[in-house]
Amino acid sequence: MQIPKLTEPYVHNQATIIGDVSLGDSVSIWPGAVIRADMNRINIGSYVNIQDNSTLHTDSRSGIDIGEWTLVGHNAMIHGCKIGKGVLIGIGCVILDSAEIGDGAQITAGCIIRGGKKIPPRSLVVSNGGELKIYPNKAKPQMTIAGSIEYIFLADRMKRGEFGPFSEEEEKQFIEKANQIIAELKI
Repeated sequence: MQIPKLTEPYVHNQATIIGDVSLGDSVSIWPGAVIRADMNRINIGSYVNIQDNSTLHTDSRSGIDIGEWTLVGHNAMIHGCKIGKGVLIGIGCVILDSAEIGDGAQITAGCIIRGGKKIPPRSLVVSNGGELKIYPNKAKPQMTIAGSIEYIFLADRMKRGEFGPFSEEEEKQFIEKANQIIAELKI
């Protein structure tokens, strides 16, 4: 499977990017996303997608670094933190100042990662009644990277005005390619 190479980052015309922001190769920024680097730098690695209505912001002490192949779900809030490679930030998550999310971790929908919290690589994090449960080595980063591949294809389609679901065969190919990428990244 050949992943399309976006000639420039895909930034939807209803997304907002302000300040000192660096976007890697084949990044996609979706409607309503706000990336505001007015007080510190935001680095977004290659193949990352920032989905609808997510907000990234910094303060004077903490910038944001997001590693390649990371998927930031709808309505996430990311503030002054470090996120590794191949990480899932689920829908509605909040990641606060000086938190660090290890490579290949999956932060499931609705989790709040408090400032300074360190999540080990490949950990699965769930919220149970507002309490975080961290399950070491239970994350499935191939699902995250497959989702990132899907978003590269979505951005490529969006540029051409094409819409519609992916086939089962395409989704199978996304997983196969994700497994190759994980081996290369050593996540």
